[in-house]
Amino acid sequence: MRKCLLLLDGGTTNTRFTLVENNQILAQSQCRTGAVDAAREGQNHLLQAAVRREMNALQNRWDCSIEEIYAAGMITSDTGLCEIKHIEAPVDLFRLAASVQVRTLPEISNVPFCFVPGIRFETGGPDNTDMLRGEEAEVFGALDSEDDGKQLFIHFGSHNKIIYVENGSITQAATTLSGELLWAVCNHTILKSSVPRPGTIGWKMDVASVQQGFRTAEQYGLSRALFCARVHQKMHGITQQQILSQVLGALTYADWQMFRHLFELEYKKLTLYGRQVFADAFLFCLPLMGIPLSVGQNLRVIRYEESGSLSVRGLLKIRQLHGASVSNG
Repeated sequence: MRKCLLLLDGGTTNTRFTLVENNQILAQSQCRTGAVDAAREGQNHLLQAAVRREMNALQNRWDCSIEEIYAAGMITSDTGLCEIKHIEAPVDLFRLAASVQVRTLPEISNVPFCFVPGIRFETGGPDNTDMLRGEEAEVFGALDSEDDGKQLFIHFGSHNKIIYVENGSITQAATTLSGELLWAVCNHTILKSSVPRPGTIGWKMDVASVQQGFRTAEQYGLSRALFCARVHQKMHGITQQQILSQVLGALTYADWQMFRHLFELEYKKLTLYGRQVFADAFLFCLPLMGIPLSVGQNLRVIRYEESGSLSVRGLLKIRQLHGASVSNG
């Protein structure tokens, strides 16, 4: 029977599973169960059951035995499988690997779980206090060994995050709830009947409307900008695509309010990755942010399809260093 490694990337709404054999991906899957389910129910039984079920399914389907498990993301939070305390920035790949915590969860499996801790940021006063869970693995998955200097990463997902890296160490970050806000606005406000769901087949973002939403939020605030999208539909007959584009532009401005202080630092590269609608909206609003044109020459956009592999690459790097330290020590 083949022996495999299981990588878990636990998000707010989804948990992703990657089965690895001899450093090659054998299979990938995901379930729509995440930290938000435990937060809503006050327990993590749903997440435990989902992980146990998917582990058994993968082993049966591929006739393998899972011998190692490495996990990162919200799965290490108090609403995940096992709470692991954040470690304080700055953090490089070597320190992150050395901080991996091993736990046994017999209700799921007898195979020990190697949990990658998140990172906390506590310098610069309470307004700059922040934390990561999962994005650290993605960033180290995106970094090449020759990457040095100072650069910015922006992750777009349930929570949008900007992360500052200096010479291979994560040193600062800032987070917004824009992904969850978009879901709430589209499903639980008066705009529900006015917008298509992001990602709907055939939906196309309208650049002018994105920029209009950005400018309206800049002038009148987020709440007013969101309602203005509704007003423009009723009074001017704009399309559902234009309304959603305005909403994305308004949320992009709200992100920019939080992110702009890190753009004021020195950086050589800017990488955008994750949820496509937010990455595209951010790109369309770059001219309105006053970002220097020189940034465009060092701008990398990792498309959504590839973004999912960043955590896998990061976890494999962490596992390699952690495994070596365990063997040597």
